[in-house]
Amino acid sequence: MWSSLKEFFSSEAVFLAANYIFFIYGIILMSFYFTGVILASRAIKRNKRKSLFLQVNDIVSATDIPSISVIAPAYNEGLTIIENVKSLLSIQYPYYELILVNDGSKDDSLEQLIEEFQLERRDATFITQPIPTASVKHFYRSKLSKYTHLTVLDKNNGGRADALNAGINFASSELVVCTDADCIIEQDALIKMVRPYLEENEKEIIACGGGIGIANDSVIKNGVLKELRLPENLVPMVQVVEYIRAFLLGRMAWSEINGLMLVSGAFGMYPRKRVIEVNGFDAKTVGEDLELCIRLRMLMEEKKLPYKVVYLPETLCWTEGPPDHSILIKQRDRWARGLWETLKIHRKLFLNPKYRYMGILFYPYWLFFEFGAPIIEFLGVICIIAFAFFGMINWPMAILLFTAAYLIGCVFSTAAIFMYVKNFDHYHKPKQIIELLLAAYLEPFLYHPILVYGQMKGYYKKIFGIKSGWGTMTRKGFKVSDT
Repeated sequence: MWSSLKEFFSSEAVFLAANYIFFIYGIILMSFYFTGVILASRAIKRNKRKSLFLQVNDIVSATDIPSISVIAPAYNEGLTIIENVKSLLSIQYPYYELILVNDGSKDDSLEQLIEEFQLERRDATFITQPIPTASVKHFYRSKLSKYTHLTVLDKNNGGRADALNAGINFASSELVVCTDADCIIEQDALIKMVRPYLEENEKEIIACGGGIGIANDSVIKNGVLKELRLPENLVPMVQVVEYIRAFLLGRMAWSEINGLMLVSGAFGMYPRKRVIEVNGFDAKTVGEDLELCIRLRMLMEEKKLPYKVVYLPETLCWTEGPPDHSILIKQRDRWARGLWETLKIHRKLFLNPKYRYMGILFYPYWLFFEFGAPIIEFLGVICIIAFAFFGMINWPMAILLFTAAYLIGCVFSTAAIFMYVKNFDHYHKPKQIIELLLAAYLEPFLYHPILVYGQMKGYYKKIFGIKSGWGTMTRKGFKVSDT
C-alpha cells in the first residue's frame, strides 16, 4: 500500500493534474465572486431607489396590504423565550398575528409563557391540517387585550419543519413569515418585507428573505435591540463578517438575476397558499429552508408561471450565533447534511433544460461550489501534505499562490464590510470597522478550517449512514437591560 501511495503521489502526471484541477476550480470560483460584487452593488442601488417610491409610512397607512402570520417554533428556549416573544409582539404592522409553536419542549418554556402573558388553554381539535404534522394538543390565547394577536400552539415534538407546518396550518393570513423563537426582529421588518409583494405586478413573489445579523453580547430591552455591539469572542465576531459577506454579496447578487435558491430559515416570507400547495416544509431533512425554496421554484417552473425570489439587503433579523468552536461545528455539520439531502432529493434538476436557468446554472453552482468547495479544500490539504512529503512542491511558488488566494479573499471581505458600512447604519464607529477588518483577515487561519471540518463531518455522517438530527445549541442568551 505504501509503495502504491508513493508511486501515485510522486507521479508527474498526477501532480500536474491536481494543479490544473485546483487552479481551474479556483479561477472559476473567483470569477463568480467578482461577478457577485458587481451584481450586489447594482442590486443595492436599485433597492435604495425603490425604497424612495414606496416608504414605510405609505405601507402602514394603506388599507389593502396583505395580512401576515409570523410563525416561530420553540424547543427548550426557556433561557430567552420571554424576551424573544416580546420582540416578536413589538413588530409594527397593521394586520399580523404571532403564532408561537411549542414543539414539545421539555423545559419550562410553556409555563413561562402562560404566566407572563396570562394564557388561557383552548381546544385544538378544530384545527385543519392541509399539511400533516405531529398532533397539536392545545392552543393558548392571552386574557390581556394588548396580546390579542398572540397564539401559542402546544404540540408533540416533530422537529422544526413540523412545527412550522403546524403554524402554517393554523394561520389564516395571505403571507406567512417563518422565523425562530430565539430571533430579535426589527420592529419595521414586516413593513419592509411586504414591499416587494406590493411593488411587483408582473411576477409572483414566492419567497422573500431579509438580512440576518449576529447580535451576541448586544443589549436587548423589552424584546427590542437597544444597543448593537460586536461580539466579545472571536468565533461570533468572525460570523458577523461571514454573514455580511454571504448575505450582502452572495444572496444580493443571486437575487439580482433571480437565481436565489435559499431564503434563510431564520427569517423568510412566503405566500401561504403556495407553501400549502407544495405540502409545506420537508420534515425529513435538516435543510428544510433550502429544500422548500427549491420546491417552490420547481412548482412555478412546471406551471410555467412568472415568479421571483427576492432578498432585501437590510439586516432585519438578529440572532445569537454559535459562541464557540464546538457549537459552530455542530451547526455547520447540520447545514452540510441539509445541503447533501436537498441536492440529492432534487438531483433531477442537474442540467435539466425543463427548469431553465435553475437546472442549467443555479443547481450546478450549488452542487460544484457550495457542496463541492469543502471537499476540494479537504482534498487540497491532503495533496499538499502528500506532495510535500514526496518532495514535489515548489515552495516559493506555493507560498506565492497561497498569499495571492489569501489576499483575494481579504479583498472580498473588505469590499463586503465597506459596502455594508456605507449603506447601513449598524457598524459606523472606526473601532468597530477596524475590529471587523481584523476578524476578516484572521478568518482564513482561525475560523475557516473549523468550518471545513464541520462540513466534512456532516458529509462523513451521510456517507456512512450515521443518523443525526438537529443537535442542540447551547445559548448564553442576550444581555437584557432593565433600564
